[in-house]
Amino acid sequence: MKSTLFCSAAIVLVLFNDMIEGADERFVKTNETRIKEYILGNPDYSTTCRPALSDDDTVDVLMSLNIYAMLDLNERDQVLTTASWMKLIWRDHRLQWNSSDFGGVEFVNVYINEIWTPKIFISNALDQDSLSVVSPERGTIIVQSDGVAALGTPLVMETQCQIYIRYFPFDMQACPFFFFTENFIEDRLRLSTTNSSDESEIGSNEWSLVRLTNTRYSVPSVDFSPSIQISNISLGLFCLFIQRNPSHYIRTLWIPATVLCLMTFVTFLAPPDSGERISLGVSMVLGLTVFQLLIADILPTSGIDPPILSAYLTTNFILACLALPASLMNVNIAFGDSRVFVLRYRLTRKLFLECLPRIFGVPSYTQRIADLRNNFQQMVEKACHVEEDSMHDKGVTKVNVMGADTGSVEEVTSRTEKTKIELRTVALVMDRLAFMVFLVAFLVFLTISVLAFMQNPGVPDYVREFCGENQ
Repeated sequence: MKSTLFCSAAIVLVLFNDMIEGADERFVKTNETRIKEYILGNPDYSTTCRPALSDDDTVDVLMSLNIYAMLDLNERDQVLTTASWMKLIWRDHRLQWNSSDFGGVEFVNVYINEIWTPKIFISNALDQDSLSVVSPERGTIIVQSDGVAALGTPLVMETQCQIYIRYFPFDMQACPFFFFTENFIEDRLRLSTTNSSDESEIGSNEWSLVRLTNTRYSVPSVDFSPSIQISNISLGLFCLFIQRNPSHYIRTLWIPATVLCLMTFVTFLAPPDSGERISLGVSMVLGLTVFQLLIADILPTSGIDPPILSAYLTTNFILACLALPASLMNVNIAFGDSRVFVLRYRLTRKLFLECLPRIFGVPSYTQRIADLRNNFQQMVEKACHVEEDSMHDKGVTKVNVMGADTGSVEEVTSRTEKTKIELRTVALVMDRLAFMVFLVAFLVFLTISVLAFMQNPGVPDYVREFCGENQ
């Protein structure tokens, strides 16, 4: 009986030993695990204390930003949404180890909440998710054997970006990103910026990346307590310079608005008795009104420095509106019952009935009278030839018929058609004169707008200086 119990106990011990050996094989400590236990298992290590050797020691944090997508730019609300990759590098002497003691392993990966990380925020962020840069939910940290820690984290930021609309759509925008540390004065934590090794892209059809600049500033911190002397804090600044592609707005706004305005002036070339003359002008004015509404929906309101394109479209709208009453006045002149004031004086009468018609290429009053007499003469001669055979037996001669008809033509021309021909001639001259005046005014404003666009500096000089472009 005792031998049986002894054998059973021996078997149980063997099986338990095998289980222990099997457990050790599954949970073998790698060099990476040993390094983490070595650098993180120290009870004196604190994730809330900055890695400084003394109270006067300064921790340097190097920051770089790589923007790889511009998701949206709401110009009316002046909000920029970007997707980027942020990299932070600093040294923590508490995380050093001798790689030769751990199989030559030079780096390990740790989570953000396992070691001390700098708390960095975006001061011009517009939502809570974009406010904090370092978050335990995203990104990992690579720690090297010499204590250098590198944090890479993705960011989707909604930031405020002041839009300069003066030279829309040939404008360039500079959108800043302000990064600052949490309640650390510059003597204890210094934030520096550098260019990313990877080239930034924005992936937008409307905007193209010009450059991404970086600089740092020391700004006074908020004085929370009057009894405590507060020094400066570090501020990292990245500026995204983007250039708009104007081809879309040229095709959809500039060219159509210009053509509509010119079509309004073309109504002066139509005859005064044309039935669609006024309706065509009204349609052009309505079309320009639509373009004004489109501009108002796209651009933010700015009374200090309004866009040149808006002033250009407003000018076109005013010229088109003024062309309508001018066209109505000329129609009224052509079909009026009384003479206009220009026919009351000999000088203006000769100018509008003889001189200006020759200049503008319209028939003069004398030419119209001559053409009318010739038409009547041809009609009389044709009538005489037709009636000559039928009236030959009655003894009516061709000369008598011609004389009677010619006299009736002179009477009709002098009494009935004279005033109408004069008014029609003046109306045509006024149409051509109005066309030339409006066309010259349009070309002047167009030239002024083009010259104004040619003075486009991109972004103001003070913005370039603030973004550290000349540094």
